[in-house]
Amino acid sequence: MRYKRKDYFRYEFKKPIEAFFRIHRIGRKEVHTSKGEAHIIDISPQGMKLNTNLDLPHQDGQEVKLSISFYLNSQHFLLPGTIVWKKKVAQFNYGIYMDLDETESKGLVEALKVYANNHDHRNEV
Repeated sequence: MRYKRKDYFRYEFKKPIEAFFRIHRIGRKEVHTSKGEAHIIDISPQGMKLNTNLDLPHQDGQEVKLSISFYLNSQHFLLPGTIVWKKKVAQFNYGIYMDLDETESKGLVEALKVYANNHDHRNEV
């Protein structure tokens, strides 16, 4: 995985990785949902595409805040996110904006570098 230090990138997993999420706020209302299952299709420090069979609430003007939990290279991540778009496919795809601090962003980038190095070169001869 190559990128310029200041450029945004998005890493697309060849096989989406398992994730779990909980919704914490819908609009101005605090909520505490049970854990939902999902798969991360692609990810960057700015956001991710999440796929799930659950029809999550998403309407213009009504912000949905959630936390997404997943493992990358045996390292656990628990990241905050906001649903910015929703698309019905066989299941549901969601665009998630992540407002990560510098430490979270650097940790994710480093984990993605290791993951890409370990997974993108396996089929090379």
